[in-house]
Amino acid sequence: MRLAGSYLQVSNLVFRNGYTPGDAVVAFRESSKAVARHSRVTGLVIDDYTNPDASDQDYWVSLYGSNNRLDHSQLRGKTNAGPTVVVVRDATQGLDNQHRIDHNWFGPRPALGVNGGETLRVGTSDTSLSDSNSTVENNWFEGCDGETEIISNKSGGNTYRGNVFYRSAGALTLRHGNGNRVIDNVFLGDDKTGTGGVRIINADQTVSNNYFERLAGSSNRSALAVMDAQADPPLSGYAPVVNATINRNTFVDVAKISFGVGHDEAKGIVVAASNSRFSANLIVNRTSRNPPNAASSLAGIDFSGNVQSPAASTVFPGGVEGRGVSLQQAASGLWVAAPALPAVGADPALAMTAREATGVDWYPKVGEVALSRTRNGVDR
Repeated sequence: MRLAGSYLQVSNLVFRNGYTPGDAVVAFRESSKAVARHSRVTGLVIDDYTNPDASDQDYWVSLYGSNNRLDHSQLRGKTNAGPTVVVVRDATQGLDNQHRIDHNWFGPRPALGVNGGETLRVGTSDTSLSDSNSTVENNWFEGCDGETEIISNKSGGNTYRGNVFYRSAGALTLRHGNGNRVIDNVFLGDDKTGTGGVRIINADQTVSNNYFERLAGSSNRSALAVMDAQADPPLSGYAPVVNATINRNTFVDVAKISFGVGHDEAKGIVVAASNSRFSANLIVNRTSRNPPNAASSLAGIDFSGNVQSPAASTVFPGGVEGRGVSLQQAASGLWVAAPALPAVGADPALAMTAREATGVDWYPKVGEVALSRTRNGVDR
């Protein structure tokens, strides 16, 4: 399906038992010069509509133009190369996209085994220094195991808000682009191998008021991964983390919080984060785990007002208080400190977007648990 023009709406379509003969199942354009603006696709279902040739790349939804919306849709089961959803950017159609991607259910996507298995990619490296100003909010990412980057952010000015990442083996990765915000999201790993949180690269990134629980990943898939960089990187390289704000997040029983990720003298990835802040975060581990680690200097990060339980890691240079913290489950099902710790950790009132509020109510969500129990009709 292709749509081009302004103020169009397409609702309640199902694609299954086939695959696209072109580069996209749904494209917000008719040609390179005819794109959609202020248009909406809602109630879209794409279910196992995958090219049997795993190396043949396509996308399930391609957003072009500006001010478009993809919402209340559900997409599951992509097994061939290519991100599930892409925001395609170029100077001809305009780089200030202002798209909204919300209340979608992104169901299980198995590991591709190579790069190119993202569930969502916003931009590409060649235009990454410009702002897309798009918003990705209130979506569920369930069993999205396609590759290390569940979301690959490759543009600036984007907001990732109120999303739930459930048993997804990867991370929300701020790969390129500056001035992005990751706020009010919930990451639930259930100790599944490879489950991660947020990876930070580039300048002026904000990671605030997020909740991370039982994430088993390390390195690029740590609950928090702050990368080292190249001194003079190409657009496709690793730009330094500068002026990052990491505050008021809660980490419960996570495997790793990693600084200096990717540090490699031979590859010139040696520039540590600078002029950055790690403040008022709460780290609680009720297991033998002691998650913080650092492969390079933390001198460029100001640590202040953080609490780690039961004791502060010696990795931190200061600004982290070690003390016993008891947890209780809030009405949302998330763990909060009891008694409350004012101004430390994610807001106790942080509400998790409900799974039933995403996708559609007239088509089943065959999710992570169901797929892990039954495969090819055999109960396991």
